[in-house]
Amino acid sequence: MEDKELIKPDMLASMLMRLFEFAPVAMAISTSHAKTSSYAKVNDAYLKLTGLRWEDISGRKLTSKGSAIDSPARDRRHRMLREQGSYVLEEVDLRHVDGSIIPTLISAQRTVVEGISFDVEIILDVSSRVRHHQEMERALMESARTDFLTGLANRAGLEVEVATRLNLPELDGFALAYIDLNGFKAVNDRLGHHGGDEVLKAIASRLRDSFSNSHFIARIGGDEFVILLPAPSNHLASVLDHLRQAMDHVLRPVSIEGELADVGAAVGVAFSRTGDDVASVMKRADGYMYTAKASGERIAIVCLGAPLIEGSIDGHRRTA
Repeated sequence: MEDKELIKPDMLASMLMRLFEFAPVAMAISTSHAKTSSYAKVNDAYLKLTGLRWEDISGRKLTSKGSAIDSPARDRRHRMLREQGSYVLEEVDLRHVDGSIIPTLISAQRTVVEGISFDVEIILDVSSRVRHHQEMERALMESARTDFLTGLANRAGLEVEVATRLNLPELDGFALAYIDLNGFKAVNDRLGHHGGDEVLKAIASRLRDSFSNSHFIARIGGDEFVILLPAPSNHLASVLDHLRQAMDHVLRPVSIEGELADVGAAVGVAFSRTGDDVASVMKRADGYMYTAKASGERIAIVCLGAPLIEGSIDGHRRTA
């Protein structure tokens, strides 16, 4: 008994057309000439993906102004269709009518029907996957720039921030306060590393409380912190006064399991200058910090070259 066709060609064509029209994945059929190819048929999913209307694109060239696909890689894809007859999962950015870009993966096959060459494309919207990948990259970058103990920025994060601020001419300068705790080793020896960590976390929390979102705070070493403060040229004295008041709050004794941990700090403050890079402004603040450390004071703030402020010593050092 001879096999009979279960589905006649005209019935199969009708089924495939319905599949094309109602498929949840965007599909498009266009004529094949690279320079003059035009839309022959698209499904509803394609129109929804691009925001286009069929009456606006029917018969229009794919390369015309406002088309969904506008990519210099188009010629390469057409060459693949001409030479190989197909391509699979090519990365292509579609342009929505609102101007937004939609990352997609397109697979296409060239076919000839009644002597006319057509290209059939299946288009996968991968914007959610791309966003997820970008979020993962941002999270990894953020993790690489964050101090695991305190949640503050680490040295890498600080260097990026300093470089960014130095390259923003609209900013009216900033001050970099380099803080090295005094007496922390003794606390660490007495309370152990866990107690020392608790002190560092308390200091970090108080720093957050003492400064606003316009300030940038980092822990760059064991007991070393840095604060970036906006410093308009006509408010330098108030910047230093704010810093001193904050240190009085931040360096109050910390209670750890019923014991008090008392630490001070040597603070070196450098104001940004024209021509500074990350290394130069950090080096100046670090040098001033060592000058403050040499004073022997529990809390010492040194800013050489800063304007005179009430209570300063020789116009350069202010201690508490």
